[in-house]
Amino acid sequence: MLKFLPIVIDFLYMILLLFMMRLKKAKEGNMRKINVKSSLLKLVSVIFLSFFFFVGNAYSWSLKEAAAPYKGKTIRIIGEALAPLESLNQQKKIFEDETGIKVIIEQQAFDQVIEKTTADFVGGTGIYDAILNPHVKFPFLVSNGWITPIDKMLSNKKLADPNFKLKKEVLSNDWLMAAMGQNGDLYGVPFSAHTIYLNWRWDLFEHPDEQKNFKAKYGYDLPSPAVTMDHLRDTAEFFTRKKGEKLAGQTLTQDVFGIANSGKRHISMLWNYYNFLYAFDGKVVDSTNGPDYGKVVINNKAGVDSLNYYKDLLVNYGPTGSLDYTWDEQMAAMQSGLAVQALLWADASYGISHDPESSKTVGKVAYSGTPIGKRKIVNLHQWGMFLPTSSKNPEAAWLFMQWTQRPEIQEKLMSTGSISLSKSTYQQKSVQDLVYADTNYFILSGGDLPKKGNFRKKGSPYGMSKEYANAKDPVTGKKAPVIFKLENFPESAQVEEILMKHISGVLAGQMSAQQGLDKAVAEIYAEIPALAKYK
Repeated sequence: MLKFLPIVIDFLYMILLLFMMRLKKAKEGNMRKINVKSSLLKLVSVIFLSFFFFVGNAYSWSLKEAAAPYKGKTIRIIGEALAPLESLNQQKKIFEDETGIKVIIEQQAFDQVIEKTTADFVGGTGIYDAILNPHVKFPFLVSNGWITPIDKMLSNKKLADPNFKLKKEVLSNDWLMAAMGQNGDLYGVPFSAHTIYLNWRWDLFEHPDEQKNFKAKYGYDLPSPAVTMDHLRDTAEFFTRKKGEKLAGQTLTQDVFGIANSGKRHISMLWNYYNFLYAFDGKVVDSTNGPDYGKVVINNKAGVDSLNYYKDLLVNYGPTGSLDYTWDEQMAAMQSGLAVQALLWADASYGISHDPESSKTVGKVAYSGTPIGKRKIVNLHQWGMFLPTSSKNPEAAWLFMQWTQRPEIQEKLMSTGSISLSKSTYQQKSVQDLVYADTNYFILSGGDLPKKGNFRKKGSPYGMSKEYANAKDPVTGKKAPVIFKLENFPESAQVEEILMKHISGVLAGQMSAQQGLDKAVAEIYAEIPALAKYK
């Protein structure tokens, strides 16, 4: 019956128009005809409006009704134990109350998330109904058939929320599809679209004494922030001070360091270094996209120069013990005031700038893009929420996944630590009050701002740096940062392990950058035949 509704509506609409036209032609003296026509018009109007109301209700959708068949079910979700997931854990009760579906959110360390989800899929145990995974693991999930395309769930009208319009709502469909799409199919919904960017102590950089002393030493004005790699090196050196020296007019009671980087043999060290590698116009594999194979070129001049640069910052201007630093220690160094700069994931920004219980530097840190070398770059990274093919409760899990994309939920998640890919989120007051909101909007949108021309003002942590935003990529000549790829072919984890082993040896002074990278490339070719054929 419902398929004939559009025809019936058109027919009734034509009748209504016909009566309106005839009334217009009626003569004033012919009251009886007019009264008849008026009565008929009213009758048709009532029929038309009633029918329209019925049709509207026939197509209405509510989460509560859609979830009714699954009331009492329990779904289990796993993700990395960081502020965004804890925020979701706090918001889940709203979903539970509306649907009667219980949600258990398991928060684990990054490595444990990958290990536990892989074990679940390989064993076919169906423990998890939805998973949070980084985009670098996404092709591996798809190639093994472990996750379901969301179009399959959207085709079920009983489950599909008509207000779920993900591709129209995101800041960048390129970012969305690169992180969660393959061959035109979308496999997940965004959870936290964070990237690594520069954190810097604007209050120290803009202190008159520091500005005066910097110019006297380096011959140019102290940049706030460091826009180029030369700026970053100079400011890291300049702000490294010993206990008893002065900083911003105060005598130091502890050593302070110019920059905190990760030096431990851990994924944090490798991914931090990648920002420098790509800023130097280097690559790990000479290929266009993350899943593609190609020649391993990290041991070329760009790779060697960038690793020497990274080691210089780490060893000479980083906190004591930097060789044992991961992202956690970097974040702590910024929160405590031990370091004045760091390249950190955006989901650490909330804990630095909006958590006074954990941070001594609330209001003193601002955010900008990775300093520019031979390229103006940004690393594409995103945690997505995916529906496993082994889920025992796929319908209930899909309803929850859609629910996380509601504007009011996205607002709550971002205002407590997540980084949203949704345009509307950045128009909300609670999000606009975040120090780092505009910087993330600029990076994720490819160079736009929520309010045009609304840049950070001197003396304030809020907003995107105008100096960085207006700086151009040396190759493209455009202001938008260029997204660099991370390898995510099936053997990418092996590549990472090999690189971590040899790069950590370089950082520890066991070998030169050239020697370490040459050894890494040789081992990669020996261990991975798919890459060896490009040798």
